[in-house]
Amino acid sequence: FRFFLYHRVYAMIFAIDEINQNENLLPNITLGFRIYDTCNMVLRASEGTMWLVTGKEETIPNYNCQQHFPLAAVIRGLYSSISIQIARLLGLYHYPQISYASTVAKLSDKNEFPSFFRTIPSDEFQSVGLASLVKHFGWTWVGLLAEDRDYGQQGIQVVKEEILKGGGCIAFSESFSNVYSKKVIERLAEVIKKSLANAIVVFAVDFSLTPLVDEIVRQNITGKVWISSESWTISTLFTNKDQLRALTGTIGLTIWESEIPGFKKSLYTVHPHKFPNDIFIKEFWEEVFGCKWPTVSSNLTTRNDLNPATKVCTGEEKLNETDDTFFEVSTFTYNVYTAVYAAAHALHDMYACKPGEGPFANKTCANIQDFEPWQLLHYVKHVNFTTSDGMKIFFDKNGDPPPVYDIMNWQVTPDNKLKHVKVGSLDFSASKGQDLIINESAIMWNGGQIQVPHSVCSESCTPGYRKAVRPGEPVCCFDCVPCSSGEISNQTDAAECMKCPDDYWSNKKQNECISRTIEFLSYEEPMGVTLVAISIAWAIISTTVLCI
Repeated sequence: FRFFLYHRVYAMIFAIDEINQNENLLPNITLGFRIYDTCNMVLRASEGTMWLVTGKEETIPNYNCQQHFPLAAVIRGLYSSISIQIARLLGLYHYPQISYASTVAKLSDKNEFPSFFRTIPSDEFQSVGLASLVKHFGWTWVGLLAEDRDYGQQGIQVVKEEILKGGGCIAFSESFSNVYSKKVIERLAEVIKKSLANAIVVFAVDFSLTPLVDEIVRQNITGKVWISSESWTISTLFTNKDQLRALTGTIGLTIWESEIPGFKKSLYTVHPHKFPNDIFIKEFWEEVFGCKWPTVSSNLTTRNDLNPATKVCTGEEKLNETDDTFFEVSTFTYNVYTAVYAAAHALHDMYACKPGEGPFANKTCANIQDFEPWQLLHYVKHVNFTTSDGMKIFFDKNGDPPPVYDIMNWQVTPDNKLKHVKVGSLDFSASKGQDLIINESAIMWNGGQIQVPHSVCSESCTPGYRKAVRPGEPVCCFDCVPCSSGEISNQTDAAECMKCPDDYWSNKKQNECISRTIEFLSYEEPMGVTLVAISIAWAIISTTVLCI
């Protein structure tokens, strides 16, 4: 049972309940919802989408059988590959789709996905941000790892382009999956272990990374800097001692999020009796309290299927007496909350339309009780509101929100627990120079180091030397060749040595041109006296010869 998924479901329900109780937002109108489990399968997602669009489980394309409760919008989640398929279907009928976690850059294409919006920034910004981290710390020899889904492949491609554009080089670039064979995973770990690249960008979701992390632990690979994409930056999947030894010091981006007022408190009120129609509540209860609900058959409770050592759930258990980790609000939860509010504000704007001032033909308004999907789509495009905690929510021309990220660092507490520490921020809407802010003194690298690790193919050439690129290797791999006599280089990693002017010469370190020393003979020196005497004698002889 994954608590973070349940948090997201509950966040949607919480937001809808909050809106229904708000007299200033959609007054006298009640929002409802239907939840479909895609099982992370494109086919299931397509079926669920058609059920929503047609109003019947036995789908009839291009027909809407919903009689009383029109479908307003679809809030869709994690996998970009599934969101792409749903967006294509919903785009045909102009139903707004608002995703809280699908980040692949392709979804910003409004020609292909005209009704797709999201409350999470596009991977295009994330990829540029990851490359900015690499450049900031001076890592020029970088490894790249990406899961073999759209999310990983498209994201890592932009990272690669940005690193190369910034003067860095790629040591290796590999793809992986949680279904790859053990042999393939072992090979990937060997590549990582043997590479001189200490900085490795990993573009993946956490559970896809699990087999590779286990192999890295088995091969005792440490001392690497893992640069994480937002999908696993604040993951709690890797918490055992060996995993933390390998991954401590990880630095990466995560979506800027805020607290949902009252949400955590509301989580503590969840109870099977309060939500009898919640198909997940009993499973949630079992996981939290380590108990099992007895099965019910013919009105008789049977415990035969229970292990004698298994504790039976009674419903009398108290959530406020459990470990707080069960109620730590997970990433994307806030995005779910704002996605629901975005749809609600679009509906409210449509509801508040005044006849004769509408945006449609002849300045007409849509009927909130019977509207067309494309009419609500218009309002979603122009939605603009401020949440109760001061966050501005709006969509740009591509259906994307303002790109703001937190920079997080993996640290281990004295009691060997993982702690995600905020060490900076990245705001693409800020002015240049203020967009990337990092508190380097707050960062703890792998092995407890506080100095920024090196990740270079060749160490920098000091002044007095020039870089000589090794034939057949990337430009980041070079030898340092001393400048010739009479030539200097006065900067680090000089590409060429400069020749000194005619009246200057290079110093011993070959990093500065100095004036030539002028030497002359004194008349008082023996050599000077001898040369003068010889010169005078030859002058007398020459004169005598001329006079004869």
